[in-house]
Amino acid sequence: METNLAFSPRSKLFLAGLLLLLLSILDSIFTDFGIRNNHITEANPLMRIMYEYSVIGFYSLKITLPFLLLYNLSKIQLRKSLQLLMGAAIILYTVVFFQHILWISLVV
Repeated sequence: METNLAFSPRSKLFLAGLLLLLLSILDSIFTDFGIRNNHITEANPLMRIMYEYSVIGFYSLKITLPFLLLYNLSKIQLRKSLQLLMGAAIILYTVVFFQHILWISLVV
């Protein structure tokens, strides 16, 4: 019975949220490194403004939003659309992660 609970849709979604948090943290670190060393620019206009205004705010926002998502996942009703959106977000962040790996390998 306990094994079924470990693989419930809610626990899978929570693990996906943790993965999204990890990818967001890595994205923040790599983006900051790239901007500081003039290798890249922030592609998201809102995050570019935040970075120019406050690097600490940039990190805070990039890390706080996935934490808020994790908190909200425990409070809302699960729907298939939510699972699809989480999957799409993870795919998008994974692509961005590999882009960071690519440009770091080219400049180092």
